[in-house]
Amino acid sequence: MIFQIKNNFEIYIQKFLMYLSRNGYSDETIKGYSKDLEKFFRHLVGTYGAQVTVLDITKEDILDYQDTLTRNGYAKNSIARHISTIKSFSKYLFNEVGCGDDPGSKVKTPKVYTPLTTVLTEEQMKRFLEAARSYSPFYHVLTSFLYYTGSRITPVVTLLKEHVYLQEKKVYFPKIKGGKDLYLPIHDQLLNLLDQHIYAYRKESRYVFPSPKSLDKPVSTADVRFHLKKIQKAAGIQTKMTPHVIRHCTATHLTLKGADQRYLAAILGHSDLRSTMRYQHLNVDNLRDTLSILD
Repeated sequence: MIFQIKNNFEIYIQKFLMYLSRNGYSDETIKGYSKDLEKFFRHLVGTYGAQVTVLDITKEDILDYQDTLTRNGYAKNSIARHISTIKSFSKYLFNEVGCGDDPGSKVKTPKVYTPLTTVLTEEQMKRFLEAARSYSPFYHVLTSFLYYTGSRITPVVTLLKEHVYLQEKKVYFPKIKGGKDLYLPIHDQLLNLLDQHIYAYRKESRYVFPSPKSLDKPVSTADVRFHLKKIQKAAGIQTKMTPHVIRHCTATHLTLKGADQRYLAAILGHSDLRSTMRYQHLNVDNLRDTLSILD
């Protein structure tokens, strides 16, 4: 490694994070990238004992860091995420800033098997939503919204009232993962709940799900996760309930009911059908006629 006196590493981390924000990445995703890159930076400084710059990064540094994570007992999927973050940062430095070459492009992201998340049955989900109704009208609407739209948590908690069109029975998400926008129909089970909620709960706020502490801010994702655990306990359900689990419940239940995977991809905001086809193995009945041709 050859050390430079310019191109401060930490400054370019911040520039990269601002670049992600401009391109529509969620606050949670940006926070994750920040933590990963700061950890990589500390590793480089600790290894070389000097001020590291963005021009110093090499393929060997990334591979050495991968080995260090392995020795420190990190899970394979966590290691893959760290390497993916560094590769994205390296690509940004090369394409957007023009810093040296792109060492990250020479490193393969470790492949990991990610099994489908354990989900609730439809009966269990009904029980969970009923428990949410008894627990809190606010969280009953929020959990119902998550389930009946299959949405990620960040677009939901930041949803503005002006983007809910009750007359047209649709909702608009101006920014989902990857910087795309998305329109979704409002399920009949959700329509009345939303109608009552928007005009009754903290109606001065522009957010559909405002923070209990401030009208000018949305409810935090940390608060949502905390209350989902409370509702889970009240419902007597063992499966750990998170916004991500609810999203998987939506995808799983629709798949088992025979939903076309192309439409499911549109609902979930997947630009690549491969992200949605992982649910296909849950419903084998549509393959039965083809296999029955065999003698």
